[in-house]
Amino acid sequence: MNYNEVMLEAKGEPRALLTQLLKPMAFAFFVLYAMLSLSHGLLLTADFKWILVASAIVTTLYSLTLMLIAKRISAENQRLGILSLLIFGATNSLLHFWLSQSPEQATNFVLVILASGIVLSNRRDWTTVVACNWVGWFYVNLSADMPMMLHFLFALIMATLLSWFAHLARQKLIIKQVELAQERDNAVAHELKAKAASEAKSTFLANMSHEIRTPMNGVIGVIDVISRTNLAGNQAQLIETAKRSANSLMVIINDILDISKIEAGELSLESIEFDILKLITELRQDYKVQAESKGLLFRIEPKSIESNRVIGDPYRLKQVFNNLVSNALKFTENGGLTIKYNTVLAGDKVRLNVDVIDTGIGIDENVIPHLFNPFSQADSSTTRKFGGSGLGLAITRQLCELMGGEISVTSTPGKGSTFSFFVMLVAGQNEASSSSSHAQSLASCVDVTLLLVEDNEINMQVMLAVLDNLGCKADVARDGKEALDILLKTNMNAYDLILMDCQMPTIDGFEATRMIRAGKAGDNVKNIPIVALTADAMESQKQKCFDAGMNDYLTKPIDVDVLKKVLEFYAKR
Repeated sequence: MNYNEVMLEAKGEPRALLTQLLKPMAFAFFVLYAMLSLSHGLLLTADFKWILVASAIVTTLYSLTLMLIAKRISAENQRLGILSLLIFGATNSLLHFWLSQSPEQATNFVLVILASGIVLSNRRDWTTVVACNWVGWFYVNLSADMPMMLHFLFALIMATLLSWFAHLARQKLIIKQVELAQERDNAVAHELKAKAASEAKSTFLANMSHEIRTPMNGVIGVIDVISRTNLAGNQAQLIETAKRSANSLMVIINDILDISKIEAGELSLESIEFDILKLITELRQDYKVQAESKGLLFRIEPKSIESNRVIGDPYRLKQVFNNLVSNALKFTENGGLTIKYNTVLAGDKVRLNVDVIDTGIGIDENVIPHLFNPFSQADSSTTRKFGGSGLGLAITRQLCELMGGEISVTSTPGKGSTFSFFVMLVAGQNEASSSSSHAQSLASCVDVTLLLVEDNEINMQVMLAVLDNLGCKADVARDGKEALDILLKTNMNAYDLILMDCQMPTIDGFEATRMIRAGKAGDNVKNIPIVALTADAMESQKQKCFDAGMNDYLTKPIDVDVLKKVLEFYAKR
């Protein structure tokens, strides 16, 4: 038994192919033998005609049955069904040949043998059908001493050879189909494994981000509270160093979270009107001190500006600039950094083209194709010398693509690099700066009375200190159940809003919110504003908060300015 036979023996003919073959073959036999039943009954005059009619009717009914159930039977039974049809055909031919003893009826054996090679891929099945035809033909010829035996002998030999070649071709076709099916199944299995691994990685990164952000809320919150107190010069310097370190860590955590969002398809863009010139000017101010401390020039060169007012996501666009500018400053020791940009109007769209040019260490051309892959840097010494997670450029590329653009890089080692990108924005409608409110400082005190629902002791103390600095009055509940109990005992309008942690024992923030909205904490607080406090910054978590009935969403570590803005908004209601 050769390799092909072993494979067919082990794998079997694919069920789909057998189904495709059995049903039309059964249909052909049904039509053929239905016509033979009629023709035998109407045209034959011999005494044995009713035997042939009965045999043809049986074959017709059997073919009809197989045709109707072809798709419901197993692959092995389908193979046997095809074999049985050929056996029925051989039996009818042999019966007609025997009863009529007419030499021309031997042509039926030729047809059955040829059909066997065309439809049978199993060697034993083919051998069985061919052997049955040969044995039957020889038996009748020798028993009846029929004429023209040699003439039909050569015809059967030729038919058998042709059937053999057809059988080999059929077998090779099935082998290829089996191999392709196996490769397809392997590819699907690998795809499912890769998808599961990617989902597991994204889940792990999101969970790790959540677990890290929770204690970081305490660290950054305490640092922020201490920085607002009267400190000696040395203490203020140490606190500022701690603050920079904590913020650097948060950049890495946020990068990991962004990668998780992108892979989970949860990174969405805002549509806010803003001024490109103002965004880039603020960017220069943000990095001016860092550039000057290294003795670097930082230039902005706008050219052919057709529209500065656009609608898009200024936060994500600034994130692209931040990643490129911070990298340029990090890897440049002499010379400087130049941002060249222009805008081109195309209907209601604005194409923003940007070149970030530095005179830094440059990038080897062998590294460039992999530069925008996650966790990729020019070499391992880059991480040791300059730090970083290797996620910034990967996120930058994804953000550019989400904004309908792309990014590329050209570089000469030792001379510098140019990162070029473009994004598509929508043309703005008015000249009033929509972000002017961000430039205004918020009031130092916020007259708000609120209920803080937080189970983590450190985060609770930090939030109370932050709220106290903002001039807020706050009561505390350590889980959802305690919050419901407090609300049941309060009078109308006792609290302006609730700051609700999401992950808590007993009753979590989601369930507590649903119960409050259902009136289980009293009808007087059913519509009280509830703002989520969570360390999970995934888009799905945000939607989960809104679905539970919360009004707003704040992530840990808490940005004090954002918190101030939210508190002021609800204080005015």
